[in-house]
Amino acid sequence: MSETLNNDNTKKQLGFEYQKLIALEYCLNAKNGEHVFIECFGDVQYGSETVEIKHHEGESNLTSNSVDVWKSFKNLVVEYDKLKSNDRFIFHTTENIKDDSIFHKWNTLITNAKYKILKDHNISATSQQYKNEVFDTKNISKPELLIILGKFNINSGEPKVDEKLVQLKEHPTFKLIPENLRSSAIGILQQWIIEKAIDNSDKWEINITDFNSDLEFSLRKFTKDDIPFPSIKEGQRDDANLTKGYRFIENLSAISLRNSDLHQAFQDYVMSEDAYEEILKINPTLQSNLLSYENDINSGLRTEKSAGSYSLSEDSFKDNSHIKKSQEVYFQCIRNPHNEILGFNGTQRFFRNGRIQNVNETTDFEWLYKETDLL
Repeated sequence: MSETLNNDNTKKQLGFEYQKLIALEYCLNAKNGEHVFIECFGDVQYGSETVEIKHHEGESNLTSNSVDVWKSFKNLVVEYDKLKSNDRFIFHTTENIKDDSIFHKWNTLITNAKYKILKDHNISATSQQYKNEVFDTKNISKPELLIILGKFNINSGEPKVDEKLVQLKEHPTFKLIPENLRSSAIGILQQWIIEKAIDNSDKWEINITDFNSDLEFSLRKFTKDDIPFPSIKEGQRDDANLTKGYRFIENLSAISLRNSDLHQAFQDYVMSEDAYEEILKINPTLQSNLLSYENDINSGLRTEKSAGSYSLSEDSFKDNSHIKKSQEVYFQCIRNPHNEILGFNGTQRFFRNGRIQNVNETTDFEWLYKETDLL
């Protein structure tokens, strides 16, 4: 087929992607303690500034009859009680304004001049309904409408979606990231922003303190610097810990480990749990790295146990040598060199060994060989 079907959904999606880029730019430029709202009080709300965002493909102009801008006026009138404390209403558009548009040099006009221009304009049928609502005194008084018009600025000729992406790649936030990885880095931050809408669809709010905290660590994977592994204190050994019904302790007892080794296993387990929780506090998006790390451990344990089974026979279960082999496999696993968690440096051995115990606690893996392991 030489021609494609007309697809407005693609254009709408581009508009949404553009809105996300603009919202991200506000987040990057905001300070700790501030908030950015999306789709709550306009497309984007930052401080006392409400922003309506309009993206248009190709070359287009903001005409005197533009539905976009007249609809924005109408929305401000209808929602005035919620927005009247704002200092600025910004109409952000990729369209240009030509000399013959009533919006030409809009930002330089005094408020009364803006009112007169809009009131006197002989509007097209497509925008007439919006003008009617704007000047309907049942909706808003003239003094209040003048306040809206005085705060209403038009930012025209703004960069289109592809140009805005290029601009954001040059933002100081990404200066330490290789150019070929900057689009991916931006995607990570956009996903973080979208997840806030999933967390609370009634109020899409970005806490900039949280955003900046997460940003710092989310972007480190794109640089040469990894996150230092958190420091975790050792707990006191307590015999009561060995009788609390932990599955991994029962499985280690089944291969006749001494109490000292059981205590070490328990300590590694607890410290690794503390480290796991600390890592997620540092950056919740690192959970996938931790799950991948633990999956590798799980796979490695089963491989080691399978390899060890080849030295066993049916007689091994008669003279209990299968228990000795189970012990050998266990100690081999906790003595093996350990890998780094992706995105970290200085991963401690106790964390790997603690996650070994967690695999034993949360899966069907057992150290003790059974005759079925020889099949």
